[in-house]
This record gives sequence, C-alpha cells and structure tokens, in this order.
Amino acid sequence: MKYIGYFVFLVAFIVIFVPVTILGGVGEGIKLPVILNKFPIVTDNNVKEIAKIDSNIKVKMFDVKNNKVIELDLEDYVAGVVSAEMPVSFNIEALKAQAIAARTFVIANMISLGGSGCNKHQGVDVCSDVHCQAWISKEERLKLWDANSALENWNKIMEAVESTKGLVITYNGEIAKHIKYHSTSGGKTEDSRYVFGYQEPYLVSVESPYEEVAPNYITTVVMSKKEFIRRMKELSPNINLSEGRLANQIKILEWTEGGRVNRIKIGDKEFTGIDVRWAMGLKSAAFTIKIDTKNVTFTVKGYGHGVGMSQWGANQMGKRGYSYEDIIKHYYRGVEIQKIEDVLKLGQQP
Repeated sequence: MKYIGYFVFLVAFIVIFVPVTILGGVGEGIKLPVILNKFPIVTDNNVKEIAKIDSNIKVKMFDVKNNKVIELDLEDYVAGVVSAEMPVSFNIEALKAQAIAARTFVIANMISLGGSGCNKHQGVDVCSDVHCQAWISKEERLKLWDANSALENWNKIMEAVESTKGLVITYNGEIAKHIKYHSTSGGKTEDSRYVFGYQEPYLVSVESPYEEVAPNYITTVVMSKKEFIRRMKELSPNINLSEGRLANQIKILEWTEGGRVNRIKIGDKEFTGIDVRWAMGLKSAAFTIKIDTKNVTFTVKGYGHGVGMSQWGANQMGKRGYSYEDIIKHYYRGVEIQKIEDVLKLGQQP
C-alpha cells in the first residue's frame, strides 16, 4: 500500500508542478509509460533518479535572424527544427524521423555533453541557420501558415516530436556524431567521404526509391557559353577556355558511388563536382552537361549534398507504410534508436 501512496503522490506532483512549456507550450512532463517501463516500483530513492533523468536538457542556440543567443528546452528546439526543415504536409513517420535526426544532431554538438558546438558562432551548441540546422520559433511558424490550418499543422509537428521524445540515433552504443540529411537524393544517397571528407559507416550510399514525385527530382539549368566561361573564371581566374572549343574542353573524369560528379576537367584545370555545382548554381552535384552551338545545359538530379536521409525519400517511405524506425535504419546503416538517458547514463551520478 505504501508504494501505491508514493505513486499517487508522484502523479499529482507531475500534473500540478511540471511546466507546460516543456514541449512548445503544449507538451507534458514525464509520461507514465516512461516511468513504469524504467522504474516498475516507485520508491523514495528512485523518485530522485526519475527527476534527474527527466530534467530538461537546455540547448544554447545562436538565433541568426535576431542576432542573439537564446536558450531552449531540447524538445522546443527540436520542434522548431522539424517545422523549419520539413514540410508539415509530409507523412507523420517522415516527420518523426526528422525529429530524431534533429535531436541527434544537437545532442552530438552540445558543449555541455562533450560536443564541439557550432564552429561559426563561438560558445553555442548550434545556430538557427542551415549551417547547423534551420530553426524557426513557434510564433513565426504559425504566422507563415494559413490561419485556418496553422494550429492543426503545429499539432502535427508536436505529435512527431512528442511521440519520439528523447529518442536519438546511435552507432555502436554511442550518439551518432555526424547525422546528415537533405531534400532529395535523386534516387541514391551519397557516401560521406565524397562530400565531407570523412568516412562514417552509417553514412554510405543507399538506394532511395519513390522520389520521382519530388519537385526537384530532375531540374535543368541553361546558360550561354559566355556565361559559363564567366562563372568558371570567377572560380578559377587563370583557366583557359574558349567558346569555340568548349565542347572538347569539358570531360567528367570520375563519378561517386551515389552517381554524382566527383572529378571533372574543364579547360586545363580539374575540379570537383561540388565546385562546379556551386559555381553554376546547381541543386546538386549529380549533373550531366550538354553543349550546343550557343548554350551549356546542365541536367541535375536531386537537391542537396545527398548524404544521409533524403527527406522526400522518407516522405514516400512513410506513405507506403514504413515506420520512422524503418526510415532511419534505411538511410543510416547499422544504427539503433535509443533513449538519451540510456546512452548518456543521465541520472546515474551520485
């Protein structure tokens, strides 16, 4: 009977005292299933341990738009990332996968947890720009949606965040340190070594089916030969190119495992596909080139760097009945999904 008394006391404490701001103003405190799974019997001793484990993890973020540092509860931050990084119209399982990816990214970068923080803004964990992860406040997000659907949209974002609360991606029992994602892979994702210069076993090239419906699955960029040469000279001032011989001065030398240009020779210089992508304003480095008498035409597949989870691929997987776990484990090979406290051993210090 005394355990029942403790249990009733704990529930009453949670309902009355846990702030409602934990999850963007509409969240809850400790959910009973979490308590029961981790602590089948509530006692004086483990009430303190529960409090430690559920204590708010704070994210220190540089708000680029407002040029200031702000501190956020972890799940508030995750909600802001999901609503900024992925369309709310996407399948709920894709939104859940995005929440887990966003949460993992920030946990891996948190200075207080041993991460290196944002290398663009000193002393903070992340910034609100795509340099780290795009983020938008609840208030700003609601203003940008149609008023008739704004609340419903936010509730959908919160469903994705709350239903995955505390879940992160791990590899070999540790937080995955380099979680990446992008808009559209163009049918196949990329190996991290080609884009970021490091090899992660969970960031390898995988098939990404069903993406053909994505608006940026195939795009075309056409420019005059003169404009092409101008842009190449901005990239490499001493490059030797001529309009009359241009068709013979461009040759793709090597492709990546994900079907993107790795090395390309233009004129008397060699470049990476990524170099050319940015110089020409292309949506990805998965491009082919056609040259006629007047123009240079790029046909481009996908949108983004191509590493990790394809957001459009995740959406299409979700629509076909795949769960967020299926999505995560497809795009990040060999990983597991775990609770933060199980990985970081929160609440186990004396």
